Amino acid sequence: MKSGRLSYAIIAGLLVFSAAAARAQNNDPPVLVTADTLKYDQSLGIVTAEGQVELVQGGRTLLADSVSYSEKDDKVTASGNVSLMEANGTVLFADYMELFAGMRNGFIRDAAMLLSDNSRGAAVSGERRDGNRTILRKAVYTTCSLCEQDPSRAPLWQLKGQRVEHNEAAQEIVYRDAVFEMFGIPIFYTPYFSHPDPTVNRRSGFLPPSYTNGDFFGHLARLPYYYVIDDQSDMTLTPQYSSKQGAHIAGEYRRRMTTGEMEFDGSITEEDETGDLRGHFRSNLNFRASDDVAWGANILRSSDDTYLSRYSIQNQPSSNTLTSRVYAEAINNRHFASLNAFSFQNLRSNVRNGTVPTVAPIMDYSAVFEPGDYGGRWALDANMASLFRTDGTDTRRLSTTASWSQPYFAPSGEVFTATAMLRADGYWVNDISESLASATTSDGADVTGRVIPAIALDWRYPLVRDMRFMRQLVEPIVMAVVTPYGGNPSTIPNEDSLSFEFDETNLFSLNRFPGYDRWDGGPKVNYGLRSAIYANNNSGYTELLVGQSLRAKSDDTFTPGSGLSERLSDYVARLTFSPGRYISIVDRVRLAQNSDLTVQRHELTTTLGTNTNYFSVSYAKLADTDFLQDIGDREAVSASLRAQMTKYWSTEVRHTRDLGDDGGALLNFAALRYTDECFDIVLFAQRNFTTNRDIQPATTVGIRFRIATFN
Repeated sequence: MKSGRLSYAIIAGLLVFSAAAARAQNNDPPVLVTADTLKYDQSLGIVTAEGQVELVQGGRTLLADSVSYSEKDDKVTASGNVSLMEANGTVLFADYMELFAGMRNGFIRDAAMLLSDNSRGAAVSGERRDGNRTILRKAVYTTCSLCEQDPSRAPLWQLKGQRVEHNEAAQEIVYRDAVFEMFGIPIFYTPYFSHPDPTVNRRSGFLPPSYTNGDFFGHLARLPYYYVIDDQSDMTLTPQYSSKQGAHIAGEYRRRMTTGEMEFDGSITEEDETGDLRGHFRSNLNFRASDDVAWGANILRSSDDTYLSRYSIQNQPSSNTLTSRVYAEAINNRHFASLNAFSFQNLRSNVRNGTVPTVAPIMDYSAVFEPGDYGGRWALDANMASLFRTDGTDTRRLSTTASWSQPYFAPSGEVFTATAMLRADGYWVNDISESLASATTSDGADVTGRVIPAIALDWRYPLVRDMRFMRQLVEPIVMAVVTPYGGNPSTIPNEDSLSFEFDETNLFSLNRFPGYDRWDGGPKVNYGLRSAIYANNNSGYTELLVGQSLRAKSDDTFTPGSGLSERLSDYVARLTFSPGRYISIVDRVRLAQNSDLTVQRHELTTTLGTNTNYFSVSYAKLADTDFLQDIGDREAVSASLRAQMTKYWSTEVRHTRDLGDDGGALLNFAALRYTDECFDIVLFAQRNFTTNRDIQPATTVGIRFRIATFN
């Protein structure tokens, strides 16, 4: 600030001091004035400032070429490049402006408005009332930036109104006689329209609609409505109507509290052909009784097997089973306890519903203790489960495991870890079925058990070499395990280890089965090699792990395709290659231990590019290792491409294909998207080739759009 402007600011402050003191009873803050020139008419009580004038009062700032202030009327008159900035970031522009009542009220001519989110409006004239209401006449509003080359060109969209009111207290913008335009072309008219201003985080109203056209639904329109119940809860209702399937309605309810949260969603429709009601219900309740104790429920049910897939309702993680769970769990330092109950809804046509179990209860306890006086760390694990069926085997299980481990770091750099374990299992079984037993016969015993001891020694020798730009690691690993053969009598049903996959993640595990009911018995030696290269600046790395297992003798506990049925197991390996932030390759394989190294399992994931421009490929070849049913070998590939063609335009293409003998395309998807600061529109087309009872291959095309501020 120039010294002259500083002097005028001091003089102005003295001149308005008396007026500010007179208003002190109303708690109005004083006015600070700076300008190039300043005049004061003492008889009239008018201060006139000219040249780069700036007035500041109570969080409001007024800029203009010329400003006059009347102490008598408490009125500010500004002209020439006038702008008024509010404390919330809103800026009013005008050619002429009159303000009074502490610059809270006034009149504006040739007005414009810039809100805090860079949305903007303009009007022929306007008024400022009550310090929080701006009323514009013959106004226009948009969230789009104006064209830099031709600011007079109409924005992508704009909303015009004969009268527009911005109520800052209500956080709302209301239009009278409004016309919505795109590219300067009128699209529709409404006598009344309102939407929240940019300061609103949540407000009831309609969400962006969507439209699709497909083989199953025909023409389908969807218009969600969002309703704010209170500060803690809200809901969304989504009615839709299709020309072939009729009406359908879905709803969501959400509530957050200091002790937890709850979410409910559901849907219902009536089939036109049969008149049957179809729908679903889902709830997610998660609460904390204290910092250590949590409880809740996750419920998911559908009216029939194919409804969720048919209406594209998300079902995770499995599309074949709906899982409902009630739980409570507690964590205290090194102790963990949980109580669960599970119920399953079968969605497969070749599985009888009566054979699907209900698990209630299932209890787990785990504790890790501090090292003892003689070294080593003890751990205790316990499990109790009860499974019952309306048609099939009922199982009650109690399992306890005590284990001890002791690492030792040799002066040479070698790392030894000794482990000892003793596990005891007890079973009470009714009506054991052949499919759940480890053999096709049963001795008819209802109560049985087993005791399984195991000891293991793990040896690793990490060798690290520092190079100029990287560090190299080579680490041989050998693990010897001694445990008795067997441990899987026919009287113990296999409930939780039906699906098994041998890979690098369980190569060095004491028990490679995922559950309690099956045990990986017999002496064995697991060995492998881990090698890695890490860039010194953390810009990239490469890791390789390869290994195999050698058993004292073959074990028929594992199926022939599992890779563990022979003395020498299959080879398992994982390669991770990421030389930079834009390249990531993960390759996992299982190769037969024969001379041909036949590929038994292969999973490859490759991603090249950034978040806006990328190409990814996922390939999987899976051998049949399911204990319960023969699903056959699977081989498939999926690829996706996204390209940001220009600043605003992008495209995305996805393809999934079954590479089996009777395979073919599973999914084709393509989308074109335009996104800028005020508008987002997606045009897409999808072809789904899946066949599942009433789900047939179908093509769908559609459009989704969102207008900034109206979402």
